[in-house]
Amino acid sequence: MSRFRRFKNDVRTGWAKVRQGTAKVADRSLEEMEFLRLKFQLYKVEDQIKEHLRAAGERAFQLIERKGGGVLEDKEIQDLFGKVDQLKQEEARIRFEIDQIKEQG
Repeated sequence: MSRFRRFKNDVRTGWAKVRQGTAKVADRSLEEMEFLRLKFQLYKVEDQIKEHLRAAGERAFQLIERKGGGVLEDKEIQDLFGKVDQLKQEEARIRFEIDQIKEQG
């Protein structure tokens, strides 16, 4: 009987380790999916920032050609820079979340 109990105990221990390993793998895969989602979101925000800065630059160039100045007073440029500021805050938040995931893993 002693060998059978030991065998039974070893099997139970083995199954417990398998379940524990499976749970760890599942948690890790969820972290990786969240990391990839945040990276994709970060790329989108970075592209939007570049797009707004490009539009502000083009608008500034147009104003300089037409008026010779008045770039900083232009409402459209101010709005674009306001959007860029908001996007930079979003970018910082996403980078913080990415760092949090890296620290956990």
